[in-house]
Amino acid sequence: MFIKLVIQLKIQIMTTIYTFAQSAIEEARSAGRYGTANLYSGAINSFRNFTGDIPLTFKEVTAGMIKRYEESLLQKGRRHNTISAYMRMLRSIFNQAYQQGIPDTIPADELFRFVFTGYEPTAKRAISPALIRRLSQLNLEHSPHLRFSRDLFLLSFYLRGIPFVDLVHLRKTDMKHNTIYYYRRKTRQQLSVYLEPYAAEILRRYTDKHSPSPYLLPILSAVGPEGYRQYKSALRLYNQHLHRLSKMLRLSVPLTSYVARHSWATTAKEEGVAIAMISEGLGHSSEKVTHVYLSSFNNNAMSKANRKVISTIHAKKKKRKKGE
Repeated sequence: MFIKLVIQLKIQIMTTIYTFAQSAIEEARSAGRYGTANLYSGAINSFRNFTGDIPLTFKEVTAGMIKRYEESLLQKGRRHNTISAYMRMLRSIFNQAYQQGIPDTIPADELFRFVFTGYEPTAKRAISPALIRRLSQLNLEHSPHLRFSRDLFLLSFYLRGIPFVDLVHLRKTDMKHNTIYYYRRKTRQQLSVYLEPYAAEILRRYTDKHSPSPYLLPILSAVGPEGYRQYKSALRLYNQHLHRLSKMLRLSVPLTSYVARHSWATTAKEEGVAIAMISEGLGHSSEKVTHVYLSSFNNNAMSKANRKVISTIHAKKKKRKKGE
């Protein structure tokens, strides 16, 4: 009886959206999901700016209010994918509230049925194998920090486009029998990648087997909140170094941490690798995700095809032969 009263009291205390959201944020942080916690925080702060700093309850939120919130973000010039990310985070919070039995909570599917919660394909940057070869051949002996960032980019490419967040969190225990086994931090899907010689060479160069650090690469030295801060700092520095390398290669668009992943995907496609295999290699949840992913790249083959079609209209007329 006492436990039931405590649970009821807890439910009553958390009936305001912002109190419940703060609980969800703290729970995510306790589980080490710091990125998710930050996304929750950003979404709930944005929604609070819209509603005003009032103790809003779940009962007071309607599908119409969520739609007006979306419209206000559009008027402020927010990008569709940014708005969609806010909506997905809010929907997750409402789902949790509904599942935990918070009184008068409307099912999330009903609340968010009038707003966009998908992904709008954005132009992704990929570079050709020839440019990656040039990058690998840069003489960086006198710039050890740039060399390390260059090698991280190449390693990401060699490991089937592994994202930076997964790369830096690889542990020594993840490598067994010349294969790396890891869980994607974004989807929690387990992947295994056989170490090809070029990847193995980079890991041998930087992995210190005698270091007390559990990580394969000398980037992180802590776990928990401090580990997350180290990761964010390393990501910023990595992108800065890639920007400098882009200038050395005279690229019109600078390299970023995700270009290696994008480049692996497009190269695989151009080499005739089946979409199903690319999907599995990237760790996508379905081939549909991979189709959307690949469609967002600048497709040179499609551009050439379009140019060929247009040329049929504007091509120079051939001189007619006699008798035609």
